[in-house]
Amino acid sequence: MPREAWQWQLEELWGFVEESGERRRAEYARLVGVVAQIWERSGRAKEDRDSIVAGVVAVHRVALSEARELVRHAELFARPAIRQAAEAGILTRQHLTVIDKTLAEAPVADRDRVEAALLDKAPQFEGKKFQSLATRILLLLDQDGKAPDDRELVHPKREFHYDTRRDGSVVFRGHVDPEAGAKLAALMGPLAKPTSGKDPRTAAERQGDAFAEIIELASTSDDLPEHGGERPHLALTMSFEDFVELRKPAEVEGEGLLDPESALRIACDSKVMRVVLNADNEILNIGRSSRTIPNRIRRALIQRDKGCAFPGCGTRPRQCHGHHVKHWAKGGETGVENLVLLCGFHHRVVHHGDWAVTMVNRRPVFEHAWGKAG
Repeated sequence: MPREAWQWQLEELWGFVEESGERRRAEYARLVGVVAQIWERSGRAKEDRDSIVAGVVAVHRVALSEARELVRHAELFARPAIRQAAEAGILTRQHLTVIDKTLAEAPVADRDRVEAALLDKAPQFEGKKFQSLATRILLLLDQDGKAPDDRELVHPKREFHYDTRRDGSVVFRGHVDPEAGAKLAALMGPLAKPTSGKDPRTAAERQGDAFAEIIELASTSDDLPEHGGERPHLALTMSFEDFVELRKPAEVEGEGLLDPESALRIACDSKVMRVVLNADNEILNIGRSSRTIPNRIRRALIQRDKGCAFPGCGTRPRQCHGHHVKHWAKGGETGVENLVLLCGFHHRVVHHGDWAVTMVNRRPVFEHAWGKAG
């Protein structure tokens, strides 16, 4: 199937998709409409679908999943009400994705009713609220379905498998019951939001960072159970000289090695177990676990910074770390004049990127390699 006749149309329209508001919706609808025309003129076979998907990937260098989603949305345009709502700027890309999945799961006899209900509520609901509405509609259609028995309520189906790789990273898979899933979604939502309109991370990367933040929040909870007579903690073992000079990896208790730059970042606002070694790697002293930033100082930071202080970031204080402008290992004091609140993402940016922080009149100023940012 020749692609030259329609490639230029897609290329012209794709650049508008990233714009916001009603124009973004209308232009995405135009893009879907072009693909819908191509689909309607094709034989509508699997080979035709694959050809169109391959064309979108080749022209725009988007992920295969995005191209497939675009074609699915184009197939939805065969339903006049959906097409009209999209062209009127009512439906976002996410609306179309939810509608597509919901209609696929709904009984054939009920699809027109489900479509009408979703289109009626689309102007009022977006994101997770619209997804929740669609889920509720499907549940109402199947009120007589199998109800969970007492055994399922007492022992919900949950699994979690994880494995630590040689480099210390962790891979995992699993699933949880709807109740736990709803709680996870509620936690992920605010944590995975873009920090600004210029956030360079993909949705998957933001969700990965959000999951790491959830682990961080859980690790600092006062309600954690004890293990071996003490609360969970992260013990990093390395010589003080190696730590200060960032020369060698730190040994993470039971999990392998961690690069020294990450150890330095973690030590900014963590419970630190100090283990001092001599030249023969014999333990000379084990210090008491303590929080490097006392609560009274953290409260003062929240009062001053209001949240992540990085320019353009609006992350809330409870999701922020305390960063030492001059690290305590190099003589920096744990005081308001040497601390700044940073979200997890910008904490890594400052530690491992080209950004630096200086204090001017007791307030943080951020500078990149090419100039001051705020």
